Amino acid sequence: MALARVARSGLRRSGGTFGSYRNEDVVCEGVSPYQCFIPSLENVRENSNMSLFHGIKKVNHMSFWSRGIRVTPHYQSPSAEMIAQASDTEYDQPSYAGLEATKPGEKPRVVVIGTGWGACRFLKGLDTKIYDVICISPRNHMVFTPLLASTCVGTLEFRSVAEPVSRIQTALAKDPNSYFYLASCVGIDSDKHEVYCETVSNGGLPRDPYQFKVAYDKLVIAAGAEPLTFGIKGVYEHAYFLREVNHAQEIRKKLLLNLMLSENPGISEEEKKRLLHCVVIGGGPTGVEFSGELSDFIMKDVRERYSHVKDHIKVTLIEANEILSSFDIGLRQYATKHLTKSGVRLMRGVVKEVHSKKIVLNDGTDVPYGLLVWSTGVGPSNFVKSLNLPKSQGGRIGVDEWMRVPSVEDVFAVGDCAGFLEHTGKPVLPALAQVAEREGKFLVELFNKIGKQNGGKAFSAKDIPLGDPFVYKHLGSMASVGGYKALVDLRQSKDAKGISLAGFLSWLIWRSAYLTRVVSWRNRVYVAVNWATTLVFGRDNSRIG
Repeated sequence: MALARVARSGLRRSGGTFGSYRNEDVVCEGVSPYQCFIPSLENVRENSNMSLFHGIKKVNHMSFWSRGIRVTPHYQSPSAEMIAQASDTEYDQPSYAGLEATKPGEKPRVVVIGTGWGACRFLKGLDTKIYDVICISPRNHMVFTPLLASTCVGTLEFRSVAEPVSRIQTALAKDPNSYFYLASCVGIDSDKHEVYCETVSNGGLPRDPYQFKVAYDKLVIAAGAEPLTFGIKGVYEHAYFLREVNHAQEIRKKLLLNLMLSENPGISEEEKKRLLHCVVIGGGPTGVEFSGELSDFIMKDVRERYSHVKDHIKVTLIEANEILSSFDIGLRQYATKHLTKSGVRLMRGVVKEVHSKKIVLNDGTDVPYGLLVWSTGVGPSNFVKSLNLPKSQGGRIGVDEWMRVPSVEDVFAVGDCAGFLEHTGKPVLPALAQVAEREGKFLVELFNKIGKQNGGKAFSAKDIPLGDPFVYKHLGSMASVGGYKALVDLRQSKDAKGISLAGFLSWLIWRSAYLTRVVSWRNRVYVAVNWATTLVFGRDNSRIG
């Protein structure tokens, strides 16, 4: 038994085992009010070597190593206490492995959660001579979202808008102590400076889901946001979102499938109209650009290659207020006229309920559809909601002027998941790519600065001056409306004066600007070649998969 306890103590010091968890919210006990939750204990399978002695009632307050300091643990949940009561056999096979805290003499470790605009701009600029970096995300690439709508109809191929994160920060693939982990973060312990992760292995790993932990010196939360559904029944079951490459793939498959199914013999005229009715909910830039791409696809490709059903395919854009509400009124009017001329039907209405073949509006109107795309903005994800951190207006993680999360050490947040707290006097910025990118750029410059002053390790940056706070300057907005037409609004705000353009020249500016903003030369070439190929040969409308 003595030998077993020695072995168990050694495992704790090496960061080997900490118990097996699953993603479920629990109430934290004995922790600071801004400390994050720890997931609850995963059910132990029968005949497992990791069985627990559930009958033990006495709590054994065993000591463990926390960032090199011998301390007595304070349990954050009943599950954590059960882990401390685990039998000796639990330590024969580590069940919650991960990366231990960095040691003196090692480079400080920065953990980044997410691969969106803010996270990737941060990763791209991080000085890996100063830091080791760990990136954790359920996707291994960044999505160039402004061009995502073009992939749904074949104007661009999917790889043109996906940039592998290992190309953005090569240290993730090459440096011995830097890694990318394909997983979701399910919990954070700010006292221990640890994040808890879960990945679905599809049976290829010892456990499914597989769980692990990573200790950090500095943590950057850039987990993004999720589509807003406003609690409307049936949205998740029947609608398609447009935020990821796989969303665009599914939309493209569904669109082409409906086109081919509608040509089958015996299909009634009414059913053809339903199958070929594409409904877009939300009149923001994403919804308008997708509607414009669809109208181009219909007028230039469907009429030529699906002549039997060309007169049945329609596009309807439903918005509760005005489309492109953040743009100049003249640009909004131009977009409305152009979309209507291109065959897009604009409707005012609020969705009450979504069914498999129709949506119901608040006024009782039924709108049959074959394809439903939902684009009504974004809100905080379930992960962000679950974190016991200060929140800004709208439920985002609250940050100060230097993107720090108050009341916890060494935790920062950027992008759609973060918002300024009220006491900063700054408004919560919109969920835009340029906002996230600018925040990521600011934060990486701050990290490189404090890293050069030996402030990269945990708890070591308290006395280092951070310099000027973050200031956001809006660079303007752009949106394509199809038919070689676009809108360019270069005003600082909705009510400010400035340049606003619409038409073919704006379309050239739109394409040029986005081509230069594509992350790598590799993808710039892909995008340019795709555009040229589409112009000469039309869009590829083969349904593969």
